[in-house]
Amino acid sequence: MSPSEPLLVTAFDRLRFLVVDDDRAILEMVDAMLRMAGAGSVIKAVSALAALNILADQQKGSDCIICDQSMHTMTGLELLRDIRVGRYSYIPRDISFIMLTSHGGEVVVRAAIDLDVNSYIMKPVSKDGLVKAVHRAFNRSIALKASEDYSSVKLPIDGEVGSADPKKNR
Repeated sequence: MSPSEPLLVTAFDRLRFLVVDDDRAILEMVDAMLRMAGAGSVIKAVSALAALNILADQQKGSDCIICDQSMHTMTGLELLRDIRVGRYSYIPRDISFIMLTSHGGEVVVRAAIDLDVNSYIMKPVSKDGLVKAVHRAFNRSIALKASEDYSSVKLPIDGEVGSADPKKNR
């Protein structure tokens, strides 16, 4: 999809979002913006590990994950890679994933693209920017690659912009 192509409008009222960020102020702000846009439901998680616990509960299914990159223990890129690899049988490998970050460094962006991120949004977040990111995410269908292709994606390491915990990069 080229930037000049119009985005198809996404029906927010039917979507279930999972927002993941270790900054509670960002969580509340993104939650409020999604609700103002008419989101069907929004669940918040303060870490990737908390998000995995929520996703394991089949009654709390999500259509879209909006996830911060720079978090301790497990970064957004690590979570995206594990999902695309198929590490968690209860999460569809092709789930819509929007990377939310204050780091737009080339290494982070390249890894997100290689992991077939559906959309990318820079902080500070605006309601318009968030809505456009959601529309882009649901207008971008991905052709899943083999799990091994995702496993081999190089994630940021120590000294590269966007790595929250370099020791955790695999």
